Amino acid sequence: MSGHDTAVTVAKVLTIITTLMLRVALLPDFNRWRKNRNTGEMSVMPCVLLYTNCYVVMFYAYAINDIFPLLFVVVIGVIAGAILAYFFYRWTDYKRETMRILIGSFVVCGIMTIYSVLALSGQTGQTHDAIETTMGYISATTTILMYASPMATIINVIRTKTASSMPFTMGVVVVCNSVCWIFYTILVYNPFILIPNICGFTLGFIQLVLTFIYPSATLKIEGDNSADVSTLSVAVLPIDYDHSMHFSSKKLPQNASPSYAAMRSPLPDTTKLWGQSTCSDD
Repeated sequence: MSGHDTAVTVAKVLTIITTLMLRVALLPDFNRWRKNRNTGEMSVMPCVLLYTNCYVVMFYAYAINDIFPLLFVVVIGVIAGAILAYFFYRWTDYKRETMRILIGSFVVCGIMTIYSVLALSGQTGQTHDAIETTMGYISATTTILMYASPMATIINVIRTKTASSMPFTMGVVVVCNSVCWIFYTILVYNPFILIPNICGFTLGFIQLVLTFIYPSATLKIEGDNSADVSTLSVAVLPIDYDHSMHFSSKKLPQNASPSYAAMRSPLPDTTKLWGQSTCSDD
């Protein structure tokens, strides 16, 4: 085995490992959704573009006969992205907007399926090289969009001065994964995979920089003991009392924002309600 073949093998292994990590990079966010039964401020775009991009690249990988590692990792991406998108829709407060995005992704997948089936069966009159080129451009476009999806919230991050809506874990994995793909595609010379991953590395690095500039609100408050209390927002939610003046077991709304935490009233349990105090005075 030559040195080039050894380098390609090493690059394939590293690429597979980091790509599988990328496929599960949203699991911390998924766990937060599950606990809160709410997706918070996060956009559905990372989930949607994950399975949409992998679905498109799946046909390209088949056309160029790159079964391992490309086809292998994109099939896993389709499954992981579809599952995440389903639960995002289930737990989001913005179902109408999310459904519009999902429908758009289904249209893209449908168009890609029709074209790929017709082209690979020889119905479009294209040569195989032309088919590979067309699919390469399409897959490169969707890959760039997938890598740029966390940056869709950039305006909100700057406005709110917090990166809580931007998945940090995914940013780290994108940078590592892009480096491995760049290494691999330079060895096998595939510009349709190389260029999107250069963009992915750049956008992922920018995402990490923004995360450090605008840390999440929770970490910022916990780490700054000198924060001005007057600048903090307090939300008071009505809680039912039972007859013994203790909190009832009634739960807070399931769709409460994860940015807020429930707090017990500082008043002692022996404090009377205003109505009861008035009646006793009479």
